[in-house]
Amino acid sequence: MTPATPPAPKLFVVDDDEQMRQSLAALLGALGHEVVTFSTPGGFHRFYRREMPGCLILDVRMPRQSGLELYEQLLHEGKRLPVIFITAHADVPTAVAAMKSGAVEFLEKPFDRQTLANRVERALALDAAWRSQEAEFAALVTRIAVLNDRDRETLTMIQAGEPNKAMAAKLFISERAVEMRRSSLMKKLNVASVAELIDLTATHRLMSELRQSRELR
Repeated sequence: MTPATPPAPKLFVVDDDEQMRQSLAALLGALGHEVVTFSTPGGFHRFYRREMPGCLILDVRMPRQSGLELYEQLLHEGKRLPVIFITAHADVPTAVAAMKSGAVEFLEKPFDRQTLANRVERALALDAAWRSQEAEFAALVTRIAVLNDRDRETLTMIQAGEPNKAMAAKLFISERAVEMRRSSLMKKLNVASVAELIDLTATHRLMSELRQSRELR
């Protein structure tokens, strides 16, 4: 059974100015991108799902909900998507807030075609990298989840550099039993060596810490 083809990235344009939406859609479409436009933040929010790859091109000042408020809402919901904020009003505090919230760029209208094109390409590359990391983390979580309490106890000792003899003494089992535990653990995690085992679990720990730090922002 062949794996499903991942969806193609889209550019999501949110701007209450109809002329600007049409202009951006035409420009970005001519560059070969699939573009979906929205006149309100709420319209985009109801449409968007976290599994949709792409980039958000977002007007800062809109009625009812600003672009910054929408993006903060997305981050709170765990919908991580690169954003390019655009505005007709140069505003340093707003730009700083936008960048702190995770913006790729802050562009003042009018902006030139090449600058926007470059920022979009960078945003799409960033989104692809984020999604690759998330997929790797999900695969690691799946592998680690199969371990039982005995496996985790053994793993902790291996990570601490305990030799088989010391492990056997602490666990009140034979060295042969320790070897069997190691073998079972490596088989479950599908690794060929202790070095690969330690590298895999260290990667899992680091990615978990990075994920938690993003959620606390």
